Amino acid sequence: MAPTSHPAYIQGTADVLRTKIVCTIGPASAGIENIGRLVESGMNVCRLNLTHCTHEFAASVIHDLRTYLLQKKHTAEVAVWVDINGPKVRTGRLKEPSVYLKAGDDFLFVNDPNVVGDNTRVASTYSKELMKPGDLLYVDDGLLSFTVLERLEDAIRCRVENSGWLGENKGINIPAYVIEDLPAVSPKDAADIDFALSLDVDFLSVSCIRNIDDVEEARLLLGNSKVKLLAKVENKRGMDNFESILKLADGVVIDRGYLGAEVDIEEVTMAQKRMIARANVLGKSVLIANQMLESMKNFPRPTRSEAAGEKRKRIFRRSFNVRGEDIANAVMDGADGLVLSAETATGSYVFEALSIMRKVAYKAELNTNYTDFQVRMTRSIPKPIGVSESIASSAVVAARQVNAAIIICVTEYGGTARLVAKYRPQIPVIAATLVKQTARQLATTFGLVPYHHTDDAENVIPETVRFAASLGLCKPGDIAVITSGQSIGFLEGTTTKMQLYTVPAFQ
Repeated sequence: MAPTSHPAYIQGTADVLRTKIVCTIGPASAGIENIGRLVESGMNVCRLNLTHCTHEFAASVIHDLRTYLLQKKHTAEVAVWVDINGPKVRTGRLKEPSVYLKAGDDFLFVNDPNVVGDNTRVASTYSKELMKPGDLLYVDDGLLSFTVLERLEDAIRCRVENSGWLGENKGINIPAYVIEDLPAVSPKDAADIDFALSLDVDFLSVSCIRNIDDVEEARLLLGNSKVKLLAKVENKRGMDNFESILKLADGVVIDRGYLGAEVDIEEVTMAQKRMIARANVLGKSVLIANQMLESMKNFPRPTRSEAAGEKRKRIFRRSFNVRGEDIANAVMDGADGLVLSAETATGSYVFEALSIMRKVAYKAELNTNYTDFQVRMTRSIPKPIGVSESIASSAVVAARQVNAAIIICVTEYGGTARLVAKYRPQIPVIAATLVKQTARQLATTFGLVPYHHTDDAENVIPETVRFAASLGLCKPGDIAVITSGQSIGFLEGTTTKMQLYTVPAFQ
């Protein structure tokens, strides 16, 4: 059987990239031709930020993505992730797409959301009197820094501390204050959630989650839908309450740019490692976001620091902005996926950024000791463990001992496959499911190759093996380790069976 191409492969190798890549879609990447090219280049998740795009734009992107996959009868499963604003303070509209601010100039943050700004003033989405002279304020992940000089009746007058470009709807950090009175979900956010549910999206995230109450508020609006809720950790409150947030959310997104504008750089670096480790132990997807390859918005190649994870020295402590984001370190620490934001939404080198991201992640995977990772994970799991996890971890050990080519997880809603993936097996894991949305949602979990089985449940195992063989992941005579479940005597969804299966010769 001749191997079928699949976007997960690294060009020029026989290896599958296990780190998942999220691409944010914007004006630079919209249209069925561009989206199709992103799919073929290895995009696992299509992200839409409803703070920066209209419902009409988002609907057209989702339609184009699904139309392309259907027309091509594609073997790849690409998820749709919709991001809503949440309790995040932002700048308002501008007369131009962006305006240049010069260090030393006065600048007003106005409390009237109807004001259309320029290089002298901008509206803010938070209008309460809060700041006082001497306070610091950061915009766009610390790219712009301001010092409050004076409180006016309807604005605050600030001094621009460093020159730079100000855009619309950019995040505002006020490190000295915790804003409690903003709702986790505004009326606009609620309308955005209803819109996302109407389009059968796979993931929904709320920005600037502060505590477990914010997660609960968002989850109530999801109702009985199967949409997975991602909590975005972007402020100190969210970082401090990470443990409780993680338990209720389906996954987390660590936005180091926004977080780095509010928390000391050295603290963010160590906190990221701890948060990734905790998410790994609970088997929940953890994605690292924000300006991963920022320089590639305007240049065809990244800086060395962006690829390697070196931090650049910057004049202002808060202007960390993660442009030297440690891609390789995030992968080696255990991140499930990496998020491209402006690089693919508005950048000039969309496809180059995706290609570079995959190459750097692949090299990081090659230099990670996953056997050691498995040992550490086994030691970290609270005992006793459940039946499903016992089978999952045993499958990873058995696969290594018998030199299996693949692991196959038969799963309904993805739980079994995620349990196997958390132990980071060094071979491809095929997650087979009869539920289409489950297949798409597994696109955020490290190491999984989702397979949507459309035939009878009775032949799911041989057909999944055939699928894996068609991709060149296994060949006749290879061993496949297979996990599946049974309903008699166990709770629904419990994995109870592991078997070794010799790959047959297919016609």
